[in-house]
Amino acid sequence: VFLPLFALSLSAYFGLWPLNESWQWLASPAAVTILGVATLAEAVGYLVPYFDHLLDTLAIPLAGLAGTAVVASTAADLSPAVTWALAIIAGGGAAAACPVRSSRWPQPAWRF
Repeated sequence: VFLPLFALSLSAYFGLWPLNESWQWLASPAAVTILGVATLAEAVGYLVPYFDHLLDTLAIPLAGLAGTAVVASTAADLSPAVTWALAIIAGGGAAAACPVRSSRWPQPAWRF
């Protein structure tokens, strides 16, 4: 959930990806640090069974919000109505569909 936002924040911080004016905070050192810690906590959290289940439960709505934020922050030269419609449908819909699809795969035998 946090990895795409962290990658966007990191690339905007180094000037590799332009952001809209209202999303410039995502390129701040504080945002890079917070999203980096959240990404690391998410990765480590998958090793703890109960915390992993909690992350899986929260992943679909958080992924939808993160996908919407990523598309809204990078869409340029569009009207606000088109930007948010595109962000909700393309970004949020695609991001929310990925955790649903990946949760259908069989779990490894060592997971309980």
